Amino acid sequence: MQPAAFGATVVTSRPAEVAAFYQEHLDLQITVDLGWFICLRRGDASWELAIAQRGHESVPAAVSATKDSTNVFGFVVEDADKLAQSLTEAGVRLEGEVITEPWGQRHFFVRDPEGTWIDVIQLVAPDPAWLAANTPAS
Repeated sequence: MQPAAFGATVVTSRPAEVAAFYQEHLDLQITVDLGWFICLRRGDASWELAIAQRGHESVPAAVSATKDSTNVFGFVVEDADKLAQSLTEAGVRLEGEVITEPWGQRHFFVRDPEGTWIDVIQLVAPDPAWLAANTPAS
């Protein structure tokens, strides 16, 4: 099977609030808004983020019963520091500091209003010593 596209869903009792978070802070646009179900996308991306109403008949009961999110959504951005500053100024709490990883990411974590973890990632050059130690020899 080869999927034609990819989407992730946040299940929440506050679809409009969660959708507004992604609109405001990650520049996603609403493509579908049924109230209980909202789809967001950035430009003509082949992926989408859906927001579904907790308890709606389309959401499995076991999913609706789960309150704590263990999902982590990764968003690649051009400038992690700039977005971290913007989020902080807007009153959004960062879950740790912005850090640079030796494998080539400068990133930080934040949570949406439902508690979904978001890894905000800026791609940077990996540390040459790390690459040498962790890349198999050809």
